[in-house]
Amino acid sequence: MRILFLEPFFGGSHKYFALGLKKHSSHSIELKTLPGRFWKWRMRGASLHFLSALKNLDRYDLIMAGNLMDISQWKALSPACSPPVILYMHENQLAYPVKKGEERDFQYGWTDFTNQLCAERVVYNSHYNKDSFFRSLEKLFKRLPDALPSYDSAELSQKISVIPPGCDTADSWDGKKKYEKTGESPLILWNHRWEHDKNPEDFFHFLKNLKSRGKSFRLAVLGEAYEKSPECFRNAEELFQKEIVHFGYADSRKEYESWLEKSDFVFSSAIQENFGISIVEAMSFGAIPLLPDRLAYPEVLPEKYHSTLLYIHQEDLLKKWDRLQSDSSLSGMRKYLSEAMQQYSWKNIAPVFDRLFEEVLQSHGS
Repeated sequence: MRILFLEPFFGGSHKYFALGLKKHSSHSIELKTLPGRFWKWRMRGASLHFLSALKNLDRYDLIMAGNLMDISQWKALSPACSPPVILYMHENQLAYPVKKGEERDFQYGWTDFTNQLCAERVVYNSHYNKDSFFRSLEKLFKRLPDALPSYDSAELSQKISVIPPGCDTADSWDGKKKYEKTGESPLILWNHRWEHDKNPEDFFHFLKNLKSRGKSFRLAVLGEAYEKSPECFRNAEELFQKEIVHFGYADSRKEYESWLEKSDFVFSSAIQENFGISIVEAMSFGAIPLLPDRLAYPEVLPEKYHSTLLYIHQEDLLKKWDRLQSDSSLSGMRKYLSEAMQQYSWKNIAPVFDRLFEEVLQSHGS
């Protein structure tokens, strides 16, 4: 099967997913991409760009499209031979947090809605992402002045699936020594984008609290930085200079995985997370997560550890951290979580996508 993958925002998790699916699918996937910037312009202009750049669409059996483009434009202007479209919803613009001082522009969330009406199939990366969109859509409909659109919600639901992105997990955690066995200070990992929606301020606030209480730790801050990354990263580099063992983007996958192996704990304080690839990867390498009790985290973290590893606020986080420091079962916890994350490995996820491709192709008579 020949599949054309259109990714208008080829960066971050979008890029990670597209490359991983291309590598691990049993079908032939051809990528057409645009750089991961100017997301608003991508939602407005990417479809027309791809249409002008692509010829002979009848060469393909299916199209996979990232959500930051306008599928209705594509459908309206593509030739009759254009194959069925599967839309992958990494995030949605009705629930994505806006930056401080900005107001939400609902036209982009509306594009998310019409995209799903137009695509032959829709795939969300988590139930949280799907549910948050449709909760927000109900609220948006109440804001509309008149001429409310009607759509068949049952028909739309029938073409929606939830399939998480595949992850480059460790094959198995081999029990390499962590701090509770070596006597070193625990190594705390941050491995998220340096952007406002990952809420780094709360993470560094927690570390300040630890430091003020005389608690020792080591700190590895990874993740992709941007020209306008939050100021708190520059402040943290100075404040935690004695604790920092790494600060900045890992230059290679090998280097990144070496930090995952060394890390004892991985943290998130995000206000936007629709799956959590970086957390899944870290858990697969034996890092114990401390995560906010919101977003997609309760869905990804095994329920067995919800009360231990999901926190509500800073005070709760400090209490859970203190309890973990005296917990004698950390090694077993690491092993359990590492094995649980194998469900998200590409070897398990890629066949699910392949079955979806075959099902869509068969149902549309090609």
